[in-house]
Amino acid sequence: MLINAPLPSSAHSKNIVHSSYMGSTRSSFLASLLFIGALLQAAAAAAAVDHRVGGDFGWNLPPTPTFFSEWASNTSFSVGDTLRFNSSANQTHNYGMPESQAEFDGCVKPGIFFENVIFVTFDRPARKYFICNVGNHCKLGMKFAVDVLPNPGMPPNSALKIGAFPTLFFIATAILPNFLFFI
Repeated sequence: MLINAPLPSSAHSKNIVHSSYMGSTRSSFLASLLFIGALLQAAAAAAAVDHRVGGDFGWNLPPTPTFFSEWASNTSFSVGDTLRFNSSANQTHNYGMPESQAEFDGCVKPGIFFENVIFVTFDRPARKYFICNVGNHCKLGMKFAVDVLPNPGMPPNSALKIGAFPTLFFIATAILPNFLFFI
């Protein structure tokens, strides 16, 4: 049985083509956004460095009183970097963060110390001090200070958190030009 139905008008056909074209364009746009976002997140993660305190030696009683100070002076630290405190299984250590050079020099144990937290991520440029609070470990050289530098990709004195910059960059470079294209 044949049904005689009118063929679609050319205007109707254009609407069909146009809507499928728009769907394809939107899919491509979203795929581009996801790809650019993934690249930016990977770049931000690659910029941060994970430092093992003491290098291969770890956070253990040092062979010399200047071991950790020498390790820190030969290492660069930036905003976004992480310190990892790893100790041997047969040694017990923690760390505290004195607030001044005088407290650091005198091995003054801060009121707050960290026993189970083994990661410290730097969120802003500053001088940071670290000591072991166990027994006389600090006096034996289990201490070091670091100067945390601004992240090279961040403007100096920025009020932005490290995670906000890639997001703002993503919005500016990916969304705005494409948004303007569709207007």
